[in-house]
Amino acid sequence: VNPRKRQPYSPAAMPVTVTSMAVGDGSQQLPIVQLAHPSGATCEVTPYGAHVYSWKMPDGQEQLYLTSKWPGCFNPAKGIRGGIPVCWPQFSETGPMATHGFLRRSQAWQITESGDKEDGTPFVTFRITDSEESRGAVGWAEMTFAVTVTVMVEADKLRHVMGVENTSEKEMVFTGALHTYFAVEDVLQARVSGLSGQTYLDKLQDFKPVVDSEASISFNGEKMDRSYCKTGPVAIEEPSGRKLVIEKEGWGDIVVWNIGEKDEGSMADMGTGEWQRYVCVEGGVIRPESPIVLPAGQAWTGIQVFTCSKS
Repeated sequence: VNPRKRQPYSPAAMPVTVTSMAVGDGSQQLPIVQLAHPSGATCEVTPYGAHVYSWKMPDGQEQLYLTSKWPGCFNPAKGIRGGIPVCWPQFSETGPMATHGFLRRSQAWQITESGDKEDGTPFVTFRITDSEESRGAVGWAEMTFAVTVTVMVEADKLRHVMGVENTSEKEMVFTGALHTYFAVEDVLQARVSGLSGQTYLDKLQDFKPVVDSEASISFNGEKMDRSYCKTGPVAIEEPSGRKLVIEKEGWGDIVVWNIGEKDEGSMADMGTGEWQRYVCVEGGVIRPESPIVLPAGQAWTGIQVFTCSKS
């Protein structure tokens, strides 16, 4: 991160805005951290799940999808539909834990650092350690760890850095993802490029391996759930000229997912017709047969960088 200033968290000292939002039936308050870049770009994150739920360009255009049922649909046991859920130490339903692991629904995240880089880029870091909650997960009774999530917003970029430290006396095995919901005007008109010739596992065909022979991925209203193995940069492109480039380090795989029109009703926290307003494209370590194996006392870092441009 290399910030110019590092300091313990306190609302008075942070170079960001700290507020709260009424959620659910209005009786609960959720802390909100807003990062504001000098260019006018902003990012909003809540310590609940260390969840980024808004990223806007200097012109105010939102880059992330968030359900229209927010914040009234908030349920601490369910997570937030949209934004960037932190999925760890299990991706999806690929293991014995609840879907996407326990971090995305945790209220134990703490804000530990804030500051700005020499160029004025603001950042905030969240941290969580093992707890009774994590030790209750299948296979994690003896695991100790520290996980950090750092978010930085620039004029045209969002940087999202996840760090895992294994403080246990034995190796740690995990999968995960920074499960990003990108907003699109119409998913039927959007294209995802950079994956031609790559092999993906199709969840809709029992994870059958398929080689992508198309120049770019298009959507037709049917459900799509693909995990591409060991990929480079990927881009989402729209007819408006908007282009989002997704770059990653540490996360070997890429997921491309949209619920589709037919299955949208299976998600009670998604508004009607909103399947058409997003596409998930995210870096991850997806396959349980190829997880991250982290020796005792070692650390791992996963990075995503999103760059938005218009032509």
